[in-house]
Amino acid sequence: MLYFRFRAFVVTWLLRLIPRNAPVVYKGQGSSITLTEQVAILGLKKVLIVTDSFLGGSGILDGIKAQLDKDGIPYSVFDGVLPDPAFDQVQAGEAQMRTESCDTVMAVGGGSVLDAAKLISLLHTNPGDLASFDGIQKANNPGAPLFAIPTTAGTGSEITLAAVITDPQTHRKVPVVDSKLIPGYVALDADIMKGMPPGITAATGMDALTHAVESYLSRASTASTELQATAAIRLIFKYLTRAWHDGNDMEARDAMAIASFYAGAAFGRTSVGYVHGVAHQLGRVCHTPHGNANAMVLPEVLAAYGNCVHSRLADLAILVELGDKGESEAALAQKFIQAIIAMRAEMELPLKPKDLQASDIPGIVEEALKEAGDLYPVPRYMSETEITTIVRALLPAA
Repeated sequence: MLYFRFRAFVVTWLLRLIPRNAPVVYKGQGSSITLTEQVAILGLKKVLIVTDSFLGGSGILDGIKAQLDKDGIPYSVFDGVLPDPAFDQVQAGEAQMRTESCDTVMAVGGGSVLDAAKLISLLHTNPGDLASFDGIQKANNPGAPLFAIPTTAGTGSEITLAAVITDPQTHRKVPVVDSKLIPGYVALDADIMKGMPPGITAATGMDALTHAVESYLSRASTASTELQATAAIRLIFKYLTRAWHDGNDMEARDAMAIASFYAGAAFGRTSVGYVHGVAHQLGRVCHTPHGNANAMVLPEVLAAYGNCVHSRLADLAILVELGDKGESEAALAQKFIQAIIAMRAEMELPLKPKDLQASDIPGIVEEALKEAGDLYPVPRYMSETEITTIVRALLPAA
């Protein structure tokens, strides 16, 4: 435990000391076009648009392409990003960027696309082995100019200094933490997000909620990150289910885009906790989408933390009007946890990963404990037995 606490102390101070530039942010309907206009204004020459195959053929890129054409800016589309992107996709994107003589990267997509684009930008100016970026502040040079247009409201990758890439040989999730990964320009455009299917709306919204709650509970939490985390939580509780019920509710879409951004800004300075430690392993072993994996274990992890988080969760319960200060902290904390369970049920989120086997559990638990112990300033360190109980509950009913 002393070793873990020392590691958490080091990571906490590294996160606080890393210098980082704030991106220029454009907000509201149509802001993706305003952002695209900046390419010509800044004098950039050619854009690599990074996306996935679905978005590439969906028409979402049409307005962006039309604006680039209007401004006389050539572009090349790389649509080879898959969920949980691996080294080869980043390498292929960077190779296309070089071959097409692009000087700029524009990411249009969800968390996987944003992470891949961030690493393509970084690899372009720091050629070599992607594995060398594993860790904190490993790149020597700033990345290529990077524009980010998230199509989901959840990952917060458009504001974080982190990206996760999968090693195809070991299937290990490689975390890259570097301030050079923060995009220079971001558009939070509800128009881009209104076509998001209900299931993805729910999963990415729960991802944003997890970021905000784990940031608020982090030992690295500060007054400024708490302001951002609580703003995100307030917005998510008010607008997530609205966006799930009606994808064309633009007020809800706009609010969720902002919530995701605030949550990303918060956890980018505080890191996360055991929810992510377990969720990353569910993604690795069962290929569970990250937002779904977070939703599967968020309330269970919060309950397992016990007394040490009751005061903080009680504050959040009052924040979202689930109770008042006259109630006990334990009762308020339980109300907050139950509200998450109810939200999860209302949006019909899956509760168990596909193909999870009992034989997978020891490896999942081992890696989750290692990830949290090495990287996250959690409220308290859990035992192998505690994490095993949480993961075992995810097995399909006999």
